[in-house]
Amino acid sequence: MFETNHSDHQTGWSSTRYQRVLAITYFILLAVWSAGIAFNGAPDESTHFFLLEYLKTFHSLPGATEPAQAFTGTISGYTWQHGEFWYHGLPFPHVLGALATSYGLGWMLPGELGYLAARCFNWILGAVFICALFRIAHRAGMPKKAAALAALVIALIPQVSFVFSYFNSDAFGLMSVALLISALLGFLKAPSKLAALYLGGAIGLMFLAKLYLLPALVFVVVMLVAHHLWGGKSLRRHLPTMVIVAAIVSVPMLLVTLMKYGEISGISGQIDFVALHKNNPAAGFGTCYIGCSGHLFNMENVLPWLSLTLTSYFSTTGWMSIFLPSTYYMGAALLFILLVTAAIIQTARLYSRDKKRIFLLNYLLPLVMMLGLFPSITLLSLVASQNSLPQPQGRYLFVTIPFLALLIAFATMSHARAKNSASSARDVRSSRFHLKWLIVVAAWMAWTNMVAWNENTLSSKNIQKSAIGKTVTEAVLASGAGRSSNTDTLSATQLTERLAVTNGEFFIKTPFGQSAAAGTIDEVRKTSDGWLLRGWSVPPASEGSPEYVVAVEGGKVVGAIRIEIKRPDVASALSDKTALRSGYEGIIPAALPPDKCDLKLYTVTSTFKIFTMPDVCEFISRLSH
Repeated sequence: MFETNHSDHQTGWSSTRYQRVLAITYFILLAVWSAGIAFNGAPDESTHFFLLEYLKTFHSLPGATEPAQAFTGTISGYTWQHGEFWYHGLPFPHVLGALATSYGLGWMLPGELGYLAARCFNWILGAVFICALFRIAHRAGMPKKAAALAALVIALIPQVSFVFSYFNSDAFGLMSVALLISALLGFLKAPSKLAALYLGGAIGLMFLAKLYLLPALVFVVVMLVAHHLWGGKSLRRHLPTMVIVAAIVSVPMLLVTLMKYGEISGISGQIDFVALHKNNPAAGFGTCYIGCSGHLFNMENVLPWLSLTLTSYFSTTGWMSIFLPSTYYMGAALLFILLVTAAIIQTARLYSRDKKRIFLLNYLLPLVMMLGLFPSITLLSLVASQNSLPQPQGRYLFVTIPFLALLIAFATMSHARAKNSASSARDVRSSRFHLKWLIVVAAWMAWTNMVAWNENTLSSKNIQKSAIGKTVTEAVLASGAGRSSNTDTLSATQLTERLAVTNGEFFIKTPFGQSAAAGTIDEVRKTSDGWLLRGWSVPPASEGSPEYVVAVEGGKVVGAIRIEIKRPDVASALSDKTALRSGYEGIIPAALPPDKCDLKLYTVTSTFKIFTMPDVCEFISRLSH
């Protein structure tokens, strides 16, 4: 792993140039991703943003009980209500970085898009991340061109691009893990004071990351100890440098966090979060996975959990609600299986009795530890879900993503032992074969990334409020979208026919339309006030514009939601500009339990006609299970 098994041509790009191109390209890609995500259109962005907004407004750290009253941020315009949850008790380097970029770049953006300036810090982290991936692959023995492709393959995983495109702490953690592995390889390959300084700095950054990313530190410690004891390298003299630099990087913020919140792990915030949601039936608190009903694993619960965990490791955007077609997940699973198989085979072929110690230290030990990360972290995450909230999130496996660069290097390394003309020729052919495969995989990943971006950007929440969505909406409005005025309202003749007087009161007949309204229910969620419904509805063009969604339960009207949200994605999909104002979102009171659902939805148009809508009870029934 730490020995060069290739010969780069002297001509061509330097490592610095490859990294510069990768960084700029990925920065632009992340900016495009971010422009398609509305503020808080991704998991927990507002909970991270609260600390940023508070620091910028009051120039001090908030207490754990804040906000004590409603607080509106100057960057995002978002309002946090009294007692609203946010992440306290955690180190906050990503917040300080975002504070710097919001000051430095905020003046360039319109006020309503100020959150993009804060997100820009994560785009910078993404650029650092892809450069670290390149160095990992190159230091592990891959040629520069192949290392660049390997870095692209990993960085183009849709979930990775998604994480770096909005404001969160996982982006900082991912970048830190990549820097840590890169610095470790550089140090083990050529131990020096400068390499120890880099490694110490990377270790310091890791102490500021979330707890579930710390297994990377275990990998580093084991590798350092193993190489010191059995690798014939005296690494002890560099230990003080590592410790001092790691302390300089991490201790100040850890002390500030500890003194202010009494902890540095964020555990109390997680406990508060669980307590906040444990009484919500939809949260699934108390779901049993291990040791249930006399079985070691309750597969009825484990399999759906595992499925969502693995899909969210590859691509689950939005609020873990936007998925790719299943063929993409099958393709990713096949590629991962091939990668692991190739890495194991190539490693086994390197075994030599003459160099047994080198084989164990440089190849077998790191491979076993890398592959062991996946089942061990999955099992720990499963136990955590059983004891708190069943959140099957691939983010707990994010620590493994930078290690994929090492796996790719293992899978593509040369296994020739004797260096002669014949073995050199085989190495060249092998390198070309691996390069072609990397090009094919990188192309597929680029396509997958684009498909995921499209699905996420065109989702109803993002297309309404994101930077791209607002531009599209304004363009559609500027093109003169709108229904013909002669079909939007009742004519005098129609009004005369449908208006009646009974006991001195006027009544208007609202007949059913002959067909159902086109539309879908995008989201159904249980709240304390009833069912939150979100979707769109488009009646026939000749029957007027959609005005209300009316809910009927037990033969009585129990609520209504105004249809007033602009949906350019619907207008585009239907090739009908008049379908722009077709979205709705609101809460309908619920009197009956989910298993006795009798709720029916209807669309009321401007011409007072009623059109049936999709069966909402079908969605409610799914939630209850």
